[in-house]
Amino acid sequence: MSSLFASLGIARQAIMAQQMGLDVTQNNISNVNTPGYTRQRANFAPRDPVAHHFYQGGMGVLLQSVDSYRDRLLDYRLNQELQRKEEYSSSLATLRQVEAILNEHSGAGLQGDITAFFTSFSALANAPEDAHLRRQVLARASQLGSRFQAIYEQIQAVRSLQDRAIADSVQEINTLTAGVARLNVEVASVRGSIGNDAILRDQRQQLLNRLAELVDVTYFETESGGVNVMTRQGVLLAVGADSHALEVSASSVGNRIEIRSGGVDVTSRIDSGKLGGLLKTRDDLVAGYLETLDGLAAAIVSQVNAQHAQGIDLNGDVGGNFFVPFAQPEPGSNLGAARALQVAISDVAKIAAGEPGLGPGSNANAKLLAGLQNAPAFAGGKATFEQVYADFIFRIGLDARTAHDSLTTQETLLAQLQYQRDMYSGVSLDEEAVNLLRFQRAYEANARLIRILDSLTEEVMRILGG
Repeated sequence: MSSLFASLGIARQAIMAQQMGLDVTQNNISNVNTPGYTRQRANFAPRDPVAHHFYQGGMGVLLQSVDSYRDRLLDYRLNQELQRKEEYSSSLATLRQVEAILNEHSGAGLQGDITAFFTSFSALANAPEDAHLRRQVLARASQLGSRFQAIYEQIQAVRSLQDRAIADSVQEINTLTAGVARLNVEVASVRGSIGNDAILRDQRQQLLNRLAELVDVTYFETESGGVNVMTRQGVLLAVGADSHALEVSASSVGNRIEIRSGGVDVTSRIDSGKLGGLLKTRDDLVAGYLETLDGLAAAIVSQVNAQHAQGIDLNGDVGGNFFVPFAQPEPGSNLGAARALQVAISDVAKIAAGEPGLGPGSNANAKLLAGLQNAPAFAGGKATFEQVYADFIFRIGLDARTAHDSLTTQETLLAQLQYQRDMYSGVSLDEEAVNLLRFQRAYEANARLIRILDSLTEEVMRILGG
């Protein structure tokens, strides 16, 4: 009797184990298209034997654990490469906006306005007393000033949008790190229970990957099953059950926002991710573009005003400032020159096209003003206005191309890593179909064994009762 009942118990335990295997397989199949899902497996082990008179009797099977096909190193590599992809992507998006603002591909950009402005002096030199040509000079100058101002304001608007994107990214980072801290607690609370932490770990890895898209993160798992998260330069984001929120505030230097952690400015300690890309383009690339634009505008104002003062106007008076003089906010700084560029005169008679001693109807100074277009006014007398601007456009195009090529390379690398992860951690319907058959056959066999044992038990009871 005891051996029959023991056999019933073994068969019952086996059915329960095979049922769990079927449940795990069904869950895998159900999540075949779930992003970030890691395939699970049921691990069986023999139960501890029981000593009989002359041998150790087996006690069947038990479900030892349910774990995931998770390669932590591969997950970490994916996480790290996501950071670089999003950095290049955000940089490229900003650079394309700047290229669209300059609009040099269509031939209707600032280069054309610079050329048209100096060419108007060449036309005036042919008829220095012509009122129409003089009005054209002022119109070209006004158009040049308007274009400088428009480009400057539009690029500044791009920087403002970057600040907004930075603030939004910081807010999302705080939400994600709070989620990681919460899942750390939940993983620790169910650790040791069969299969209960697999989905929680998948959810946490998804949060970590989204964090990597936003900021450069590094993380490691602790003995409790939680993960500690920080940036590559040591800014804490999540430690166990605690999350460390980042803050944004107005910077004391320049019109921009900065990122703080615990009251400390950590803006320069953000290296990668979307946030890193936004910061690098805002503080390095775009700031450099505005500096070049300001330098070009300040040089045009200075050179034109200096040459204009060497001539005489139609009234015979010495020429005054053609453009409103730019006052440097501090020595060596041309900050704001592009935004401030505007014509200082409105009376066409005040254009000093003539040369002193030759009379107001002469054209010598108009020729000299036109010649400034090709005069080496930059780099110690080695570069003209047009050469500086052409180099400026080339630099922006090169930056955009570099970001594009880097993004393409990174996307290829990520695709390869994702393929490797899918091969190891993804659900294979063919393999799960085989598992279904295995567990089904084992379930049916144990069910048949129970029916046989039940029949034998009834027979024994009948005999003993008879």
